[in-house]
Amino acid sequence: MRDGVGATPLPITFLGLTIATTVYAGFETQVLPRADFHTVGWLVLAIPVPLQFVPAVWGWIRGELAAATASSVLGATWLALALATITGPAGAPGPSKAESLLLFASAAALVVSVATELVDDELVTAAVLVAAACRFALTGVSGITHAQSWTTTAGVAGFVLAGVALAGALAVELRSALSRRR
Repeated sequence: MRDGVGATPLPITFLGLTIATTVYAGFETQVLPRADFHTVGWLVLAIPVPLQFVPAVWGWIRGELAAATASSVLGATWLALALATITGPAGAPGPSKAESLLLFASAAALVVSVATELVDDELVTAAVLVAAACRFALTGVSGITHAQSWTTTAGVAGFVLAGVALAGALAVELRSALSRRR
């Protein structure tokens, strides 16, 4: 975390990630009915996408390149998935093959920010981004195989990511609050 203008944008990014992955995980694990397929896309478009694009700009202004990069990758990925969900049919389990390739590329792109965060000794942020990359990769596999077992696995990973991202947001916010008290 750098001491630029305002607070770090990472908690907002992580909370957007929590919301997006929870909604999609609910569909993947069949907690949500098939009839909610398009609603999932609208919900992700309405809340998590802006919650990740605003921190992307904020991180860039603050000079937090890893935060800006990760927020941009996450926001663009969720935007693309939301648009595909809104406009596409509720078909086979998992995303389309094109969406799967996007998820694999996004998982790889997040590794750039993971490496930077590890160099900066920001282990909480790195852990959240590794969990997101794993979740994206598992969801990609579910789209390549179209097997319900992989889709359920990706959904469970989504719920795990939601917990990790929520804990990461709390940890970063608490660290920021405690550093201001000194």
